[in-house]
This record gives sequence, C-alpha cells and structure tokens, in this order.
Amino acid sequence: MNNKMLREDLLASFNNLQQQFDSSLDEAKALDTRFAAHYQQFNSNLSGLLANARARLPDASPLSQSLKGFISGLEKLDSDWKASLENQNKGLSFRKNFEDSLLVYVYGKVKSGKSSLGNYMAWGYTDPTCEQQQDDITLKYESHDNTDAENGDAHNEAAQQGKFRVGATEATSSIQSFRLPGLTWVDSPGLHSVRSQNGELAREHADHADLILYTMKSDAPGRASDLNEIRQLFGKEKNIMLLLTGSDKKEHDWDDVKDEPIERCVMKPLQDRVLQQNFVKGELQSSDIDASRVDILSISARYAELHADDKAAIHDSGMGQLFARLHDISQAQGVRMKRAVPMTNFKNFLTHCLTGVKAYHQLTGELNGNLTKLETDLDKRVVPAVRVAQSAMRSAIQARFDELAASRDDEYQINAALKMAKTQWDRQMATLMDSALDTILTHVMADFKANVTSTWTSSSLSLPAFSVEKMTEQIPDGYSKSTRGRNGGMGALLGGLAGTILGGPLGTAIGAGLGGGLGSMVGDRAQQTTRTIEFVVGDNLNALRTEVLGLYHDGIEKQITHNVETLISALVADMKVSCASVNDEIKSFERALSKLKESAEKHLSREVN
Repeated sequence: MNNKMLREDLLASFNNLQQQFDSSLDEAKALDTRFAAHYQQFNSNLSGLLANARARLPDASPLSQSLKGFISGLEKLDSDWKASLENQNKGLSFRKNFEDSLLVYVYGKVKSGKSSLGNYMAWGYTDPTCEQQQDDITLKYESHDNTDAENGDAHNEAAQQGKFRVGATEATSSIQSFRLPGLTWVDSPGLHSVRSQNGELAREHADHADLILYTMKSDAPGRASDLNEIRQLFGKEKNIMLLLTGSDKKEHDWDDVKDEPIERCVMKPLQDRVLQQNFVKGELQSSDIDASRVDILSISARYAELHADDKAAIHDSGMGQLFARLHDISQAQGVRMKRAVPMTNFKNFLTHCLTGVKAYHQLTGELNGNLTKLETDLDKRVVPAVRVAQSAMRSAIQARFDELAASRDDEYQINAALKMAKTQWDRQMATLMDSALDTILTHVMADFKANVTSTWTSSSLSLPAFSVEKMTEQIPDGYSKSTRGRNGGMGALLGGLAGTILGGPLGTAIGAGLGGGLGSMVGDRAQQTTRTIEFVVGDNLNALRTEVLGLYHDGIEKQITHNVETLISALVADMKVSCASVNDEIKSFERALSKLKESAEKHLSREVN
C-alpha cells in the first residue's frame, strides 16, 4: 500500500476506474446488439416456417385441427417471448449512485467531521469558496430528502452550493452526495437525526457501499452509542473504516518577523493517536466486535488541505492512508465484480433465454413424439382393421356365389345377378372401409374422430362376366335309301336310246350298258342320317368366385391404405419434416445464445480475475 498517495493520484486512479466501468458497459451492449440480430433472424425464420406449415395443412385431414393448434401454440409462445424480451430489463446499465462507481458511504454522529471530509475529497478544501470551486466542472452534487432539522441545511442546498454545509450545529439534515468520475461519495445526516424518508435511503446506500466510513471525533472516541452503531454496520459484511477525525490541534507561536502571535495547525502527537486507536480497539473487543476486521485511522482533513503538495504531511494527516485504502478497494475483487454488473446481468439474461428456448424444444419434441407414436399405432391398427373388412366382404361374396350356384346353367340370369350383386358389394365395401377407418381413428386418434369429414371413395372394381362352357356332338337321326339302282336304270335307258340313234341295234346295246354303269356310279348308297346337338359340360363360376374374392380383398386393402396415407400418413410425414425444420432453427438460435454466453463469461473472467 502506498501510504503517501496524494489526492490528485487518487482522482487519477478514479478516472481510470470510470473508464473501466464504461468499457464493461460497452462490451455488454455490444453483445446485446449481437443478441438482437440473432433473435430477429430466429423470429423471422420461425414465423416463416410456421406459416408454411399452416398453409400445407389440408382441411380434410382429421389431424389438421390439432396440428393448427400446435402451430398456434408455437406462434403464441414466440409472440409472448418476443413481448417479454422487449419489456425485460436486461440490466445493461449501472444503477446510478450505487453501481456505476466506487461508492463510499460516510456515517456518524452530528459534528463528527463528515461534511468537512467530503468537501476535502471533492475539492481539496474542507469548506471551499466560490473561487476555489470554479475549476472542476465534472463535480456533481445531489441532495435527497431533507429532514428539516433546525439549523440544518436547506432543501437541495448541496446541489445549489456545490458543497456540503459545515460549521452549523446540525449541519447535515439530508442525504447528500457528490460524484466524480469513478467515485460516488454519500454524506448522511448525523445519527438520530434521520427521519423515515432518509432512513430507508441511508440504509440502501449503506447496503450498496463499497466502503463505509464511520466517523468519530478524536476528542471522544469509542463511546457506547458509537459501538452500537458500528456493531450494526458489521452485520452488513462491508469494508469498514473507523476514522478518528480532527486528529490535529492548534499550536500557538510568535512570528518574529511580524512580531505577532501566530496559530498553526499541527497533527496531534503520534503517540496520542496510537493510544486513541488502541483504546477504540479495546472498546470494540469489549463489545464482542472483531477489531481485526476493521481499520482504525486518525485523520485531519484540515491538515491535509494546508499541506496539499507535501507527501510526508499527507501521510502524517492520515489522508494518504485513506487514499491508498480507497485505491486498493477500487482494484479489489468486489469492485471488479461491480464493474462487471452489466455483463453479469446480460449473462444471466442469456441463461434465462436458454431456459426459455427449452419451451420451444418441449413443444416440438412432444409433437414429434406424438407423430411418431401415431405412425406406430397406425401400423398396428391398419392391418387388423383391413383383415376384419376383408373377412366380412369375403363372407358376403361367398354367400352370394353359393346362391348363384343353383342357376349356374343360365348364363344370362347369372350375369344379371352378378351385375346386381356388384352394386351391393360396392356399397358394402364402402361401408366396411368406412367402419375400418373409423375403427382406426377411434383407437389411434380419438381426439380427431369428430373432425373426420372426408367421404370415403367408393370402389370402382370391374367384375369379369360369367360364361358357360358348351360342346357340340352328332347323333343318329334316321336312314336314307340307295339311289344307285334307280340311277343305273335311268342311265341304261338313256344310253340305249342314244345308241339306237347313233348305231342301230349294236349301238343300242352298248349305250344301254354304259349308261347303266354311269348311272349306278353317281347314285347314293343307303345310309344312316345324323343331327348336331349342343350341351353344357362346365362353367367358370368357381373361377369367377375366386377372382371376385381377390378383387375385393385387394381393393379393400388398397383403398383403406390409400385413405390412411392420404388423410394421415402423408401429413404426418410432412409435419415431421416441418417439425424437424423448426427444431433445427431452434437449435441454431440456441447455439448462437450459447456462444454469446461463452463470450460474456470470458469477459467476466477477465474482469474478475
């Protein structure tokens, strides 16, 4: 500790401290700017994804209403979170008079030298004149509630006069303060003159103080009333210094040059000061106060004022030690943590945001889990429902074909009956599919059943025609006579006639012989006659039964699966993709927040260590 530190050195160190406060604030605000950009991008991307997901929801799907509810939930969450962020105080500032500088709080009885000490710290003078106050334009005085004590300071007097009032019996009747770069100095009313308005403010300043200075006149230190106040201050776990003020005395002498008496301000003998300090320590110990935790210092602001440029004199006045103590505290961990207040607050804000992001993850996670479960349940429910419908359809077709078997020889009648049966089967198939889909929805999506507005599409199956297999066969139908004799006689007659004409008797004989032979050749023999008949040897009724059963069996499975796919499965898959996209956006924002938090923690590590 440099106990010979001058006031100017201390003020220079406070200027540097102020720069550190400003730098910490700028760094926190820079991170906040990055956060705002990340959140704006996240909000924009998320809004787009949700709007796109909403637009892709078909009105016919029983899932649509609940999925719209999920999207609305995410939109409301995002809207509420955005409003919360806009209204939330991120703590990106210092609390004026408490957090933006080293706060020194001066406490003590009336007439214990508090105001004189404060003026010296501010101006270098215990009671500065107007001329002495002209140089410093950075110095700002403030006055708070006034207790209106008799002979006390007037309302807002310190702010108007630019100094603390000294010399009156009840000099300070209000909380007063001044501010220099890096330093806030608070002067309180004398103990027991603090009314309720000031009492709360006095306690608040004491609670936020980096150093509490308790002043006691060196003429009467360590009184019981002082010890009681000091005991209460120790409960605040603050840095405390006990100042034995007025540790100087007047020394009279004779000025040989001017031949007149003179009066000088000198420090009390060191031995006397040490005795006073030891006395106070003893009183503290007698009152069960740990004296090792408190510095006791004998000071004289008046003596320091008169020897402003003399480091040895400043040290002897006790002010050098006070300056050094203030400087040490300004560099201590507590003040470094104080400088880090905006960054600490912003880091805590980011932690809160990361917790908030979990709400997004929870919603998307629950939806994704429900969609996955829905897919699994569909797989379990579709097959049994299809089988039940197929079995009922099979029974109906079998029964009808059994009835048709009685008329299987009448092709026309069976085809007409099949045509009529197809209409009934199609209607029954639609009913069975409707029932199957209703069963699926009842078990898998009870919440969606009321929203099923789709009309299941009827089957458009084409049945083959019934046909009867026929054969033809020749059967005997009687006998026909031979025409050979008749034709031979007629040939002989005609031949003989022709021979007579051509060659006389010989010609007649030859002609008759040839004619008879030719006639016989072209004549028919006697034979049995036949006719063609047609008869049924079989039909395709059984094959038709098998084919029809197959058509409706496959049709039911295909149609139910198609409807489930159209109304549920495709939408589930689509929403899972949308959900994944939303979740990816949330994770991207979460990573950005984590990086910002890491940056804040690095800043804090440099600040505190």
